[in-house]
Amino acid sequence: MQLLHDAHLKITDARKIALHYLEKEARPVDAEEILEHLRKHKLATDRATVYRMIETFLEKDIINRFEFGEGKFRYELSGSDHHHLVCEHCGRIEDISDCGIEEWEKVVKKKKGFIIKHHSLEFFGMCRSCQR
Repeated sequence: MQLLHDAHLKITDARKIALHYLEKEARPVDAEEILEHLRKHKLATDRATVYRMIETFLEKDIINRFEFGEGKFRYELSGSDHHHLVCEHCGRIEDISDCGIEEWEKVVKKKKGFIIKHHSLEFFGMCRSCQR
């Protein structure tokens, strides 16, 4: 995988399968979901290995970490600038982009002289399905 190669990481089956899983998932996933996915692929992996892999991916900026008030972290691949809608009723997480945050960043830089390196923005509420 190019991501592993570019990060100068050893290309292992566990890392390849975990990254492929993160690529295809439409929402951020937690460590237990990654572990379960690896086990479905017949990899003898334990929690400690998954957490070490996650920490390595975070250090190399391959993934981003999110905390949605669930008492656990969730992860997704780095790269796309988007935010999340989190349903507090059913737990559904949906991506949202084009929310105008880039304009806010420009205003902050101009008014405060503050250079923003990254940001996190999540919206919590109730999804359309739960409103019915």
